[in-house]
Amino acid sequence: MSTRFWNSYFLVTLIMSLIFPEINCSAVPISVNMSSATTPPPLSFNGTFQLNFYPESINELIRDCNTTVYFNGTFEEVGDKNVGEIKNGSKSTDFYARIVSGNAEIVQFVKPVDMVVKTPSREDISNLRFTSELKIPIHINGVNNFTIQAMHIGYVTVFVTIFGTGSLVMARSSQMNQPLGQGELKVAVVSRQKPADFVFDCSAAAVAILISFGIGCVTDTENLKRQLKYPVSLVLGFCCQFLLMPVLAFGLAMILPLQKNVQFGLLCVACVPGGGLGHVAVIISKADLPLSLTMNLISTVTMLGTAPLWIFVLGQYFQQTEGSKIIPIYNFEIWLASTFFSYTAGLVINRFKPNVAEGLLNWFIKPFLLLATILYITVGVYINMYVFEKVDKMTVLAAMLLPLCGVLVGTVLSIIFRQKSNFCKTIALETSSLNCLIVLAALRFSLNQPDADLASVIPIWVMFTIPALYVILAILGKFKGKIDMYLESRKKNQTRHYSIASGIVNQANMAALSAPLFVTETITDDDQQSGISEKVTVL
Repeated sequence: MSTRFWNSYFLVTLIMSLIFPEINCSAVPISVNMSSATTPPPLSFNGTFQLNFYPESINELIRDCNTTVYFNGTFEEVGDKNVGEIKNGSKSTDFYARIVSGNAEIVQFVKPVDMVVKTPSREDISNLRFTSELKIPIHINGVNNFTIQAMHIGYVTVFVTIFGTGSLVMARSSQMNQPLGQGELKVAVVSRQKPADFVFDCSAAAVAILISFGIGCVTDTENLKRQLKYPVSLVLGFCCQFLLMPVLAFGLAMILPLQKNVQFGLLCVACVPGGGLGHVAVIISKADLPLSLTMNLISTVTMLGTAPLWIFVLGQYFQQTEGSKIIPIYNFEIWLASTFFSYTAGLVINRFKPNVAEGLLNWFIKPFLLLATILYITVGVYINMYVFEKVDKMTVLAAMLLPLCGVLVGTVLSIIFRQKSNFCKTIALETSSLNCLIVLAALRFSLNQPDADLASVIPIWVMFTIPALYVILAILGKFKGKIDMYLESRKKNQTRHYSIASGIVNQANMAALSAPLFVTETITDDDQQSGISEKVTVL
C-alpha cells in the first residue's frame, strides 16, 4: 500500500470528521489507540481484500454516549476478475457491510429509520433506534462509517464483514454471498467519572481504616493471653481464613461462568478477611469474644503477606487479555498496611490509656459508623447504580456462596476437631467475615477503567450478602432455641411425672421396680370397705 494512498485516506477522513462531527455527551475526549499514525495495520486480510478502521480500537467510550467509526476496504492486485471489474468502477450498492455487536448489552449501533449512513444531530438523539446488528451499503476504496452507542460498561468486540451482492435488496433480505473480508474492532466502555465516585472511594477506605482502629481499641491484651491456652482453635481459624477461603474462591471463580475481572474481584475479597462485621456478629450471638479478638489480630498481621501472595499466584489466571493487566500487588500492600497501622494504634491506646480508647469508641467511632452505614445503604447504592441496573445472576450467586462457604468450612472443621460450641460459632462467623471496604478501595485505586468498576462488583455484593447470611443464621438460631426449650420442658415434665409417681408409691409403702413401666392397682384396707381403688404408674 503506497504512502500516497494513506495520505489521501487520512485527508478524506479529516474532511468526513469535519462534515459529520461525532456525538459525544462527555467533555472527556475518547481515547484512541493509534500505534502508527502513517501506516495503520489491517485488522483482517483474506488475500484480496483489506479492511482498515479509524480508530483502530476504542479504549474509553463513555457510557450512554456514542462515537462514529470510519472504515474502508480496498482490493489488492492479485489478478482476480472481480478486481478488474471493481477498478473499472462498480455501483455502491454492489457491496454492503454486516456489523454485529459481540454483546448487545454493552454496545449497540445507531440505526436511522431511513437506513442512511450518517451521524445524527443532537436534535435527533431522542428519535434514534439501536440495534445489535446493522447492514449498510458501502463504497469500495472509499470511506464508510457507522455509529456505536455505549449501553453498559465492559469489553466487547464489534465484527464487520464485507459481502458482495448484486442489489441492495438482497442485502436487506439477509441473502449472504461469499464474504470478501472481515475485521474486528475492540471497544471498552467506561463509566463517566464524577467527583462523587472519588469521594465514595475515599470514604470507603476511611471507614475500613476506622473499623480497624476501633477493633484495636476493644482488644484487651489479657484476653489475648488467655486465648493462647487454646492453640487448636487459633490454628483452625488461621487455616480457614488464609488457606481454605482463597482456594474455595478460586474454585468458585473457575466453575461459575463469570467475567475475568469479576473472578479477580472474587479472589481479592477472599484473601482479605476481617472487616469487623464478624466481631459484631460474635457479640450479638454471644459467642467467644476473646477468640474473636485474637483471630482479628492474627488476620490483620498475617494478611500483609498472604493476601499479596495469593493474588500474585492465582490472579494471573484472571487476566482480561494476555499481558493487558498488571497485578497491583504493591497497591494492595499499601492499603493492607494502612489497616494494620490503624489497628496497632488502637491496640496501643487501649493498652496504655484504656479510658481514652473507651471514650473514642463510644463518642466517635460508633456514631460515625452508624452514620456511614446509613449513607452507604442510600447514597452508596445510588453512586454504584451500575451494579444493580444490570444484575448478573452468576455474580450474585458467587457473592452468596463465598461467605456461606466460610460458615460451612469453619463449622465443619471445628466439629471435626471437637471444639466447644462457642468456639465453633466464633470460627464460623470470623471465617465468613470479609473486609470488603478495603478491597473495594484497593481495586478502585489500583486498576484502570473499566477493570476497576467490573472487579468492584463482587465486594459491593458481598457487603450485602454477609449481613443477609448473618440474619438468616440468627433466625435459624432462634428456631433452634425454641425447639431446644420445647424439648427441655417436655423432658422436665416427664421427670416431674415420674417423681410424683415415685412419691406416691413410697407413701403407700410399695417397692419401686426398676423396669419396665407398668400400672399397678393399690387397694388399702380402708378402701376395701369403701370400695375405692387407686392406680399408680411406677418405674
